[in-house]
Amino acid sequence: MRKHHNKLYYGKYRFKNIFTMPWTGILYPTTDQKLLDIIQGGKDKTLKYGDKSWQVNNQPDITRLSQFILDHRTKMKFRLQQDHAIFYSDKELAQELIETFWDSWHGSENVDPKFNKLNGNTVGCRRLPHGKYQYQVHLKKDVHQRITKQERENLWGFLERNVDNCLVTNKYVLDYFEGRYPHCYHGYFYVSEQKMLTPIYMLAQKAIDKVIKYVKVKNESNKKVKRT
Repeated sequence: MRKHHNKLYYGKYRFKNIFTMPWTGILYPTTDQKLLDIIQGGKDKTLKYGDKSWQVNNQPDITRLSQFILDHRTKMKFRLQQDHAIFYSDKELAQELIETFWDSWHGSENVDPKFNKLNGNTVGCRRLPHGKYQYQVHLKKDVHQRITKQERENLWGFLERNVDNCLVTNKYVLDYFEGRYPHCYHGYFYVSEQKMLTPIYMLAQKAIDKVIKYVKVKNESNKKVKRT
């Protein structure tokens, strides 16, 4: 499971709660109409997912979770995967989730409050990437189809001339920039200072997907709690 201990979940939520619910697949697709059908279908209804089936009467959390999602969909993000339901929310809703589904609660993670003001493209860290680079510049998918050969050469020339402030660590990106391989499907490079971003955008704006900023924060205390 991927952890975002130093970054807000979905750019806005501090709390992540995991619940063991082997039947969550029967809620797919989680449209309002599908959830209403489950709630209104009656307790004697049997729902199937794959080669397994569950009777709503024997699993009251099925209708309870369906109603919870309907009531709070706009206040949270959630993922239903395999045997688990995972929710991202604020503290108040996280507490309500645990209280409502206590018997299924597996564990929680939360991001330190000092990261509350970081937006979705900002990551908190104790050490900058490679010790000095504040920005990670991501290239668009199939970037070779988005910029010309001349634009690629101009961008690579700039990065080479500013080797003290720019770093390419990905072999495939490097091969593309140096002309050894004609395609580049994804990747990124590092830049040490914000002032370097302007000429990069001027040279190859169509190549840039997003820029991630790294911010040093000392003594972060992200917490992970697991049910015992």
